Amino acid sequence: MTYQRDFDRRVRLGVVGVGSHSYRNLLPTLTYLPADLVAIADLDRELGDATARQYGLQRSYRSAAEMYAAEELDAVLLCVSPQLHPQLAREAFAAGLHVWLEKPVGTSVADVDSMIAAQGDRIAVVGYKKVFMPAATKARELLALDEFGPLHTMSGIYPMNIPRGDDESIARGGKNRWLIDGCHPTALLLSLAGPAAQVAVHRADDDSGVLVIRHESGTVTSLHLADSAPAFQPVERYFMVGQGRSVEIRNSRSITYQRGIPFSYATGTTFAPEGLDSGGITWEAQDGMNTLENKAVFTQGMYGELKYFLDCVLAGRPAEVSGLAFARQVMQVFEAAVRSDGDLVDITKEKE
Repeated sequence: MTYQRDFDRRVRLGVVGVGSHSYRNLLPTLTYLPADLVAIADLDRELGDATARQYGLQRSYRSAAEMYAAEELDAVLLCVSPQLHPQLAREAFAAGLHVWLEKPVGTSVADVDSMIAAQGDRIAVVGYKKVFMPAATKARELLALDEFGPLHTMSGIYPMNIPRGDDESIARGGKNRWLIDGCHPTALLLSLAGPAAQVAVHRADDDSGVLVIRHESGTVTSLHLADSAPAFQPVERYFMVGQGRSVEIRNSRSITYQRGIPFSYATGTTFAPEGLDSGGITWEAQDGMNTLENKAVFTQGMYGELKYFLDCVLAGRPAEVSGLAFARQVMQVFEAAVRSDGDLVDITKEKE
């Protein structure tokens, strides 16, 4: 990995929104990326100016449009509310800028469609960090092995719920747990199993429950909506089943590949038979040293998603991963899930 100061070519970058998330996660991650932070914009003058001073900038701007007019930028990072993302993305595209958007990309499929219509030849990436986790990258490698076979099923556990609703509630675009958190595991499921064809949600009384997706590939995935799990304690899991093989991701920091063992049900006496060609292989973050691979911005995928965006900008190539078309798929699942109350909602009808 190369640090910011070591890159020969860098993207001239503006940031819109320097609130808590941006300040804690986006700005510090630029230390490791090919980017020069040129300008920031935030409605809060005091917050914006204080952040600008910290990063060696003379001033901040009150609006994105003002920043675009005054500065020479290549790209912008948008980190505001999902209600504001569509308008700000359209403005950035009109200004000729490449755009990275924090999730949620918006509040509806219509929001994403409006951005796609305005995108032109500009590059856009949405911050579905789970797609870029090192554990997810390893999972894709393992799922591609001939010995793994086709992905049959996959399950996930994540502390979230999906509200009940209809077209009117979707159009209102209010806040909910799925938009804040649930788009992350949903994006990971889609990135590993492919686009969704049908969606169903079975809810408990508190809107927790299970989200079930039948993918176009034939794979079936499920997401346990563990809304009442202990707050800020380890709960996140993903389990993938192939042909006599499985992959498990635990809390973003551990991934295990299970190959099975030679075993006789009636006479077997050991779970650890001789040799290295069977059983499980585990990779996990080690917290004994203050090295980069253990930091949350790396294990959670923040570094990966931003690096991918900046690499695309520098290379002048469209985003093949986590772009607006993919964001539309994620939002389609959300809208179908909101409408479902145990019934199967067919997404393919909309695609036709």
